[in-house]
Amino acid sequence: MRRCLLALLALLPLAACKGPASEVPSIQDSAPGEPRTKVSLHRLLSGRYRAIAPACVGQQYRIEADAITASGGLVMRPGDVVEFRNYLPDVPANVTASSSPAPLYSPNLQAPYNLAEEAGEPFVYWRYELPRAGVYEYFDTNLGEPGRKIVDSYYGTVTYVGEAEGPRGVVCVDEPGCTASPDCLAGRAPEGTTCCACVGVCCTTDAECSSATTCYRGRCVDPAAD
Repeated sequence: MRRCLLALLALLPLAACKGPASEVPSIQDSAPGEPRTKVSLHRLLSGRYRAIAPACVGQQYRIEADAITASGGLVMRPGDVVEFRNYLPDVPANVTASSSPAPLYSPNLQAPYNLAEEAGEPFVYWRYELPRAGVYEYFDTNLGEPGRKIVDSYYGTVTYVGEAEGPRGVVCVDEPGCTASPDCLAGRAPEGTTCCACVGVCCTTDAECSSATTCYRGRCVDPAAD
């Protein structure tokens, strides 16, 4: 009996050290299959540095009082693959979701990982399969002190890119055959209705946003928000 108690006491510190499972998502491998869309991360355009373009990829809808109709954009469905490309392979980038219906957490997108070339321009890529419908908002989590130092090759100006300053991008996914209606937008749809997740998310004009939001850089946003 004494021997059993001693063995149990010896295991207690190990149990205490183990603790709860970490909430940090695991790094995900690049998904197989061809991408439906490609998203550019860091790159030089006309000699000037560009960070993540805060693009909004997804179906756009024209919102009217009595009807909501598809108006453009790229339809994304569960199972589609998006490819993130870092066009500055020597500059590290890590794509993760600030909000999404499923974990999204990339490896370090830096050479030699998945190094490729297109039209003479090298890039590092990572592919993510969108498992569920919803809004995937992503950003670059690669941080420095106080951010990653970037020197503009044309003007010589210095900026710091990091979690706090980096722009967010969006990929919005709808279920096939989903319903886009004023009742869905107002939260009054009958029980069991599969409402489209992308209504009032991506836009080119204010007509594709709800009355409380406005179209800014391709996405419907609250003008009162900071």
